[in-house]
Amino acid sequence: MGNLLFGPNGRISPSDFMRGATILIVVQFILGLLPLISMGLAMVLSIVSIVIIYPWVCLFMKRLRDGGKSGWLCIAVILVWIVLSMIIGMVINTVMMAGAGASQEAMQAAAESGDLSTVMDAAGSMAKKTAIPSAVAGAVVSYLIAFIVNKVIPHDANDNQYGPETH
Repeated sequence: MGNLLFGPNGRISPSDFMRGATILIVVQFILGLLPLISMGLAMVLSIVSIVIIYPWVCLFMKRLRDGGKSGWLCIAVILVWIVLSMIIGMVINTVMMAGAGASQEAMQAAAESGDLSTVMDAAGSMAKKTAIPSAVAGAVVSYLIAFIVNKVIPHDANDNQYGPETH
């Protein structure tokens, strides 16, 4: 499992790619739900959300190589994934906050008062309201990107310049 998610060398089959992608999507989903449990824990573990990009890069590189493509193409895939996730996140926040006028007013009043604990409480309340939709949207976007890459890149059943066939 460690080589699947953390080793950038070699090739992986479409089924191994989707197995690794599913593991990463579940981890991302759980991390996305952390604001419901504890805002402090969510903020501390938010760095894991950034670090989790590395296993995605490893997966995409190996899957691209399996199809005879350069692993460097994973940069384009990762950029599309990040941009699409950011756009979806902004849409979710806009939609969720449109229905939370009282929360926005409380946040604005807290910011004007200059009381940091009040600002943090209001921000925590807003984060809890968007946690489930954001986690679901992140999982859907990640799965769609993985699914599309997996279907677009054909499996090379023979040895290629990136190594032997994988099973």
